[in-house]
Amino acid sequence: MANNKWDSDWIYFSKRARRGIFVLLILYVAVAVSPRLYHNYIYKPPDYNIEYSRLEQANSDSLAEIVSRYQQPQKTFDPNLYTIDEWMAVGLSEKQASSILKYLSSGAKLSVKSDLKKLYVVDEELYSLLEPKVNLPDSIFSKKEEETSRSYEKSNASHSDLNKGVHKPDTDPTVQVSPVSINRSSSRDLQTIPGVGPYFAQEIIKIRESYGGIIFADQLLDIYKMDEDKLEEILPYLIINKDEVNKLNVNTATEEQLRQHPLITRDMAKSIVYFRENHKKYESLNGLLLSPYIDLQVLKKIEPYLKVD
Repeated sequence: MANNKWDSDWIYFSKRARRGIFVLLILYVAVAVSPRLYHNYIYKPPDYNIEYSRLEQANSDSLAEIVSRYQQPQKTFDPNLYTIDEWMAVGLSEKQASSILKYLSSGAKLSVKSDLKKLYVVDEELYSLLEPKVNLPDSIFSKKEEETSRSYEKSNASHSDLNKGVHKPDTDPTVQVSPVSINRSSSRDLQTIPGVGPYFAQEIIKIRESYGGIIFADQLLDIYKMDEDKLEEILPYLIINKDEVNKLNVNTATEEQLRQHPLITRDMAKSIVYFRENHKKYESLNGLLLSPYIDLQVLKKIEPYLKVD
């Protein structure tokens, strides 16, 4: 019994002690919860207008440094006749220059200036440097003239076949394969490329859909069994047009939509939406640099997939 009395005396708390414990408990909860309540419901981020302008200017200067490796040709030139050394002289690597020559050797021809954009190694910055020096027309036919020309050629071909008594099957193995758009072609169109069967065609479409479009050929290396040799083999038959990419609007896209993009992490998506909702809508993509998770290098990667409206 003495033992039990000692235990009950030991665990006994006076009324004053119980009040003190209760007050300490309330203070603990308040200290733990108040920062979150303040951050979510009371805190308003300061106006970033001044810093935003500085970031935008700094970003422009840095981008200029990135493209400084390109050199504009001194004379006008025909890109169909450029050698590997001449392509390297404008700033491309030997591998990039070789891919252009391989593309042209497949029978493709650059007919107008904008055809340079079909070359996946020619980005917007390089194109803007080359375009004034390219010895190619801006356009060849109006739409009506082009339709007339095609109709005439088709009629001519039909008469020629009739005169010779020749019939060409639809699947003539000697028929030259035309390059197809990687961002718009169906699985069937992709399978016309030598070396691309149902598996690779389907995987290319999966990669395309996950990103919203393909802007760099290296993205295809994410495909299982796709190595650099295989990529070099099919590249001459692929047209990569950055204008065909489906872009996410950073002023309207939800956090979930942003997170689904392979290049945007959960923290990046959350910070993009947070600044938009608590500060103001983005005026340009440079505003994303306000996120602690996005630096200039990251912005350069995700920029082709985003837009501001």
